[in-house]
Amino acid sequence: MGKITDRQYSILIVSAVEQLNTFVKKNISDRHFTTIEVRKSAALAAQELLNRHYDVIIVNAPLPDNFGVDFVLDICGRYTSGIIILSPGEVADDVTERVIDHGVVVLAKPMTARGLVRNIRHLIAIQNKFHDTEKKLLSMEDKMKEIRIVSQAKCLLVEKEHLTEAEAHSRIGKLAMDRCISRRAVAEEIIDRWE
Repeated sequence: MGKITDRQYSILIVSAVEQLNTFVKKNISDRHFTTIEVRKSAALAAQELLNRHYDVIIVNAPLPDNFGVDFVLDICGRYTSGIIILSPGEVADDVTERVIDHGVVVLAKPMTARGLVRNIRHLIAIQNKFHDTEKKLLSMEDKMKEIRIVSQAKCLLVEKEHLTEAEAHSRIGKLAMDRCISRRAVAEEIIDRWE
């Protein structure tokens, strides 16, 4: 399999067909996938997903306990895993129409190893972008929270100690530098002292 990243990934195969399970494992087993688990029904897979997150879920429709589409629609709303349905060729277009708006990939059987691997890589690339964006968003939210806390502390210094905004800003910066702590930590101390 081509280069994805240095991160390790996990795959859950939901299939009662041993031949397909072996085919999938053989074609995706390399150093990037540390976990490849198989569950033979939607019920067992749902139970497994309560215990562990998987980067990719491959569902081989039909499953013994349901066709698989309802299971996929249920889990795609609750988990961030990339999902592939392997569908019988004669119903693949219908399956696609039901799941495409949920970000689920449908591959018609029989499929090639190359097609399967490309789609797995595509899902992982999308997930990596999603996780990178999520990290940036959390970082920005944290910075915004710090700005709000520091601003609140400056307002308290202006109100309680009659400093100008520039003086309050300088005091918070100087205290942080002198004590080798963050401006946020100094601001929180000021807020605790005055509120």
